[in-house]
Amino acid sequence: MHLIYLDDSYEKPCFTISAIAIPATQWRTAFEAVKLWRRNLKETDGINITREFHATEFLGGRGRLGPNVIGKHRRSQIFNSSFLMMTQIPGLRVFSACRSTQIDWTFERLMTRIHKTMEAWDSHALLIYDEGKEIEYTKLLRKLSVFNPISVGPYSNNVATKRIIEDPFFRQSDRSYFIQLADFSAYALLRKEKRLPSKDRYGIHQCFDLLEPVVVREVNRNDPLGIIR
Repeated sequence: MHLIYLDDSYEKPCFTISAIAIPATQWRTAFEAVKLWRRNLKETDGINITREFHATEFLGGRGRLGPNVIGKHRRSQIFNSSFLMMTQIPGLRVFSACRSTQIDWTFERLMTRIHKTMEAWDSHALLIYDEGKEIEYTKLLRKLSVFNPISVGPYSNNVATKRIIEDPFFRQSDRSYFIQLADFSAYALLRKEKRLPSKDRYGIHQCFDLLEPVVVREVNRNDPLGIIR
């Protein structure tokens, strides 16, 4: 069983989704690693352990993170460190998808690849998503679990996503470190695909590449980071 935490990021015309997969047997170890990272930030920068990290606000310099004022440069360093931290967590893997405004297409292709990967890993997936799109994503996933035609040459196969169990669970992002990390990953991919000079100056466009050791390349062998396009 894998717990998979998802979040998305959008800036016209680019839409990205990142999914962080953690084996259920290693969830506690992963959680403790993230909590230790947050505790270290509390010691070095005074950032409250319970303070939600949301990429757009975090990198924009908005919101007080604790008693200290933390500028954009330091925030970019912390953002960068989150990806290095993720690569050190045993068993953690990252799926990602990027498209223009075809949100349904992006979600459906990502679900299909997660399903196929769970088959290869002899596992099942339980999805945990940030709140906000409950109706749309639940409806799409229910459809895919029954009918998901995939073209193979002149033929079409029904690849029902049976390895994804139950409807997605939706949680407030401020209650989940892993959803916040999925948000960081989705935003990093967005800035990789749709660069901004104001973010490039801090190297944000290069942060997603740091996940290279843990990306699931098999989902798209035509992309060096396995990004579904």
